[in-house]
This record gives sequence, structure tokens and C-alpha cells, in this order.
Amino acid sequence: MKRILPLILTAFALACSGPDYQDQEGREDASLASSEAQLASGSISANPTTVRINLDRTNTGTTNICWSVSGASTAEVWLSLNGQVEKLFARAPSGCQSATWITAGNVFEFRLYAETAHTTLLNTATVIGEGYHGGVCGPCAANYSCFCGDNVCRRNGTLCP
Repeated sequence: MKRILPLILTAFALACSGPDYQDQEGREDASLASSEAQLASGSISANPTTVRINLDRTNTGTTNICWSVSGASTAEVWLSLNGQVEKLFARAPSGCQSATWITAGNVFEFRLYAETAHTTLLNTATVIGEGYHGGVCGPCAANYSCFCGDNVCRRNGTLCP
């Protein structure tokens, strides 16, 4: 018995000194989540990237935002207007969505994130609202223009009524 007791105590001490199974499992889960986020990739685009707005006709213009991700189950597109706090624009692994409220003099940055944690930024697309004054007539076909001031497209060279 005197010889067995030291062996049992040594075996017990060695068994207790190793890593805890639950701690190891937690590390593996965290490592897996981290590597999944690192494997995610995505693209986002805006068309057009410069939205020209005829301020004589309207105050807003439209751009289309398209995105897709791989290596992630979903994605979120967040919007920052002129560098301000982001707001959620869309959530899906891929898609296209119109932004019909682009205004002149502003910069709209669309940011694509993997998953919903809002921590893994994959890509960005920037849209600029550009205003101009182009009159209220038009657009006119080739060889036609609005030269009479009555908002009617007329063939060039025609006399005004």
C-alpha cells in the first residue's frame, strides 16, 4: 500500500495539471469564429458613383448599391453620410438596393460588413451627390433644345411662338 499511494497521488496530480476540457473547447470556438471572419471576403459597388442632380427639377438623385460576400452566412451594408455615425442600409448575403435619396453636396459611404457583429469591414463604395442648374426642360433629343423658355423641346432653328 505504501508503494501504490505515491503512484496514485502522482497520477492524480498529473491529471489535474492539464488544460481543462471546457477551457480548450472555448478557445477552439473563439479561434474558429476568428478564422471564419478572416476568411470572409466581399465586394460592393455603386452605380453611378457620382449622382448628378438637376437642382432646377429635383433635390434628389438615385444610385444602385450591389454587394455580395463569400465565407460568411450574411452581410450588412451600413451607410455613413459625410463621415457621421453609420446607419443600417441593408442585410443579406448579396443583393442590390436603390438609394433614392442622394442629395447634392454630400458624400455617402456604403460599408460592407461580414455577418451581423458589425466588426469585420470587407469593402466600401463611395457616392457623391453633385448638383447643377440645367433648366426645367429636357432632356431633348439630338438637334432639339429648350431655347424658347417655355419648357418645350423644339428643333434647333425653329422660331419661338
